Amino acid sequence: MPKAIVFEVDGTLVDTNVLRARAWQEALARFGRQVRLPRVLAQMARGGDQFLSVFLPEDEYLRYADELASFHRALFHEEYLPRVRPFPGALELLRHLRDKGWRIALASTADPDELEHYIELLGVADLIDARTTDAEVDCTRLNEEIPAEAIRLLGLDGTDDTLAIAGMPYDVEGAVRLGMRCVGLVCGGFTDEDLRSAGAIAVFGTPQDLLTRYGESPLAAGG
Repeated sequence: MPKAIVFEVDGTLVDTNVLRARAWQEALARFGRQVRLPRVLAQMARGGDQFLSVFLPEDEYLRYADELASFHRALFHEEYLPRVRPFPGALELLRHLRDKGWRIALASTADPDELEHYIELLGVADLIDARTTDAEVDCTRLNEEIPAEAIRLLGLDGTDDTLAIAGMPYDVEGAVRLGMRCVGLVCGGFTDEDLRSAGAIAVFGTPQDLLTRYGESPLAAGG
């Protein structure tokens, strides 16, 4: 039977969550909204429309949402994207999984050009079988539809032979709703309790921690 792992990328393989949250914090401040960083981080996995509706009243949302989102995107690309670094062990974990026979998909809420940048940064282009972003899915259900599209691109009929690995509770919840088992990583800025409450069946630190403890992880049963 085929076996596959669907990785979220932001906060899972690359250290982007705080950087992206800071860019949103700056963008919101420019439009008169002072928001503390933890609150921004907690909402950040949502799509742009859903995200901004949390912080803006309806009249301001209708007036400023497009402009604010464009400002944030430019700010993140210019100021923060160059600062993104892989988490320890990300490349080595994906290599190990391929050696164990796993197929690998990347499912990301990042823009397509950002995902390509992360793939190059990680050096994993030859290790992945599928990739998808929110540009290809129904943006009202990002945390479910992105991994669902990744499964489709892998040519699988369902979730029985898949695992998800994610660093945000929002993404864990989406994977679980699809019927996937999900492993959480706390390197994305959320706690063990946050991820387990969202449905993670096991939680590790970084990709390196998961690789080091591979034999005691749910991945070992499949590989």
